Amino acid sequence: MELFNLSYADFERFIFVLVRVGAFIVFVPILGSQQFPARIKVGFILLLSLSVFPLVRQLPMAEPTGLLDFTIYLFSEATVGLALAYATRLIFAAVQIAGTVVDFQMGFGVVNVIDPQTQSQVSITAQFQNIFAILLYLALNAHHLTIYALVESFQLINPQQFGFSAGTMSLILKLFATTFVVAVKIAAPIMAILFFISVGLGLVARTVPQMNVFIVGFPLQIGVGLLMVGLSMSFFGMMMTQHISQLPNWLMSLMHTMNG
Repeated sequence: MELFNLSYADFERFIFVLVRVGAFIVFVPILGSQQFPARIKVGFILLLSLSVFPLVRQLPMAEPTGLLDFTIYLFSEATVGLALAYATRLIFAAVQIAGTVVDFQMGFGVVNVIDPQTQSQVSITAQFQNIFAILLYLALNAHHLTIYALVESFQLINPQQFGFSAGTMSLILKLFATTFVVAVKIAAPIMAILFFISVGLGLVARTVPQMNVFIVGFPLQIGVGLLMVGLSMSFFGMMMTQHISQLPNWLMSLMHTMNG
């Protein structure tokens, strides 16, 4: 491919590829983190765009008839990239929800740290589980699957075929609901133990009014909660492995619904 001898139509297609890849990389987990060096991120976007462009160059695609069509096509490309990255990011959203709920029950509701990926404040348990989820994500080569899905999207969706349908909205809502279901499953063992401890402390407070259960309850809930976080890591790993393994099906289903 002669990179410096492109026709105007080929240059337009390269811009489409660049916008979709750029929107995906900027928002996708890990690569889209603000801690990821901007120069490396831009270089990776250009490298991936140049690698994908020969595949897109051979696809039949009508040229934009004007500036309005060109703008609409660019918006469509950016939306496809953001939609794929959003479906991937929901994996880590489930982890943060579970960790936040657990910390609130333990008494760590105000103990927050800065998440390097989003530069937002998250609970300390959510950050710990999020780091473990990132390691699992990389160990299972899920980042390869997301990049493969991005490349495959150029075969399934071009700017003229893109469109949100009722199936797209239904699938996005399903993915969103699945995120909360997974979060509840992750937090359930810890929440159950802490709930029974709260019930037990309540019974002690009713039977022994002279005892200050608040002084005993706070360190007890924190200690048992941290112990359960450690003991449930194997269960957490199993849940996240199962959750991440569903990612290719999510992405392919999402792309098929956006192929108007």
